[in-house]
Amino acid sequence: MRAAGRSTRPSRLTSTTSSLLPLILLGMVFSAAGCGSSNRLSRDEYKAQLTTLNHDVSKAEAAAQSAVVRAATVEQIRAALTRVAATQQHVGDEAAKLKPPKEAEVADALLARGAHDLAAETREVVKKLASVTKPSEALGLIQKAFQDTRGAKELDQAVGELKKLGFSAGS
Repeated sequence: MRAAGRSTRPSRLTSTTSSLLPLILLGMVFSAAGCGSSNRLSRDEYKAQLTTLNHDVSKAEAAAQSAVVRAATVEQIRAALTRVAATQQHVGDEAAKLKPPKEAEVADALLARGAHDLAAETREVVKKLASVTKPSEALGLIQKAFQDTRGAKELDQAVGELKKLGFSAGS
């Protein structure tokens, strides 16, 4: 833990990282879906599919957090965000393939759309980072870009609905 008032680059990065963690967690830890089949899944099968992809997004989140905390180069940050976008795209694709229990259809569709939207928004940020040379500038751009994203809002809403329906990991 760093001393209060210390004005070093790692402290600023840690502060910015703390601001980014809610986005990463929102977009990844909670957004989990899985592979589907032609038949409607049972509640337990659907929960198992959600848990399976939650593991994938957790790994991508950990890698992104590590890259942002270390933030040695803008390219490392871009690479981590590219992996985040790919994982979100995968989650959206898999959620869209599912045949969830009837009561989870709307939330699952929102989950797929939110993951796809967040993936697209993240890819746009990666493109913008091409013109940035300093990690501190990159983190500032990321923080600003992810303050109010449609994908994150959709994912939050989908997760809330899935929790109400009893499809969260803790239910």
